[in-house]
Amino acid sequence: MASYGLDEEQIEYEYVDEVTGFSFEIPEGVQAGVTMKVFGPHNVTLHVPMPNNAEAGDRMHMVKLDGKWRIDHVIRGEANVVQTLSIPQAKTVDDIAKDLGQPHVCSVELRTTKGMINLRVVPSWAPKGAQRFLQLVTDKYYTDLPVYRAVPDFLVQFGVSGDDRNWKYEAIDDDDSRGVPFLEGMVCLAASSQNSRMATLCIFLTDFPQLGKKSWETPFARVSEESLPVLRSIYTGYGDMPQCGGSGPDPIQLQDRGNSYIKESFPKCDYVESAEWVS
Repeated sequence: MASYGLDEEQIEYEYVDEVTGFSFEIPEGVQAGVTMKVFGPHNVTLHVPMPNNAEAGDRMHMVKLDGKWRIDHVIRGEANVVQTLSIPQAKTVDDIAKDLGQPHVCSVELRTTKGMINLRVVPSWAPKGAQRFLQLVTDKYYTDLPVYRAVPDFLVQFGVSGDDRNWKYEAIDDDDSRGVPFLEGMVCLAASSQNSRMATLCIFLTDFPQLGKKSWETPFARVSEESLPVLRSIYTGYGDMPQCGGSGPDPIQLQDRGNSYIKESFPKCDYVESAEWVS
């Protein structure tokens, strides 16, 4: 893995009481110029701008010098160095339509507070991701889950709960890319690095061609055309989560406090009430 230094003027500092160091992985979706809210040791909250020469998946190392926190260095994520090399040619719109019409395609219905959203699951796009998703649907995992991350012109995300279902499933290995582009309505499992996909689901609200270059960026389903109006009606007014520089719901708080945290602090959030494998 390659490492590189950062200019001091790119960093914001905060004072804390005890000398220490820590590192964290830059989450997916963070772009240059965004200020990340990072929870450091001893309950310290740091506001760290995303440097221009860092990428999601990189590991940022923080150190305290002379009473101030600063970025010491950033380690280039291995996936950003290696996994971008063997990307197949992107499928066309006609290819996608043909795939969605194949007999092995499954249909899953998400019942949300805004209505029904039909997903067409294409196992050939990402076999491991599709298998995990269908397992979760069968296990009734997607029941009474808030859409805690809903970013206009980007995505909606859900799958974090305040009960023990978060810890029942091991992370799965990445799928090989099949060249499936991130178009409006594409569905994938969230990940922060190689082989880290578990249960959190992302559905894209617009085309996002920046994605698809890393091994874990592999859609396995798409929202049916007739369900797009329901998808577009999901509430996005709270914006991104604090870990990505926003002021929306914090998934860490959601894990700790459960749905009461959302109901008290973010009452307009929509919910996925249930998911059913219908065909």
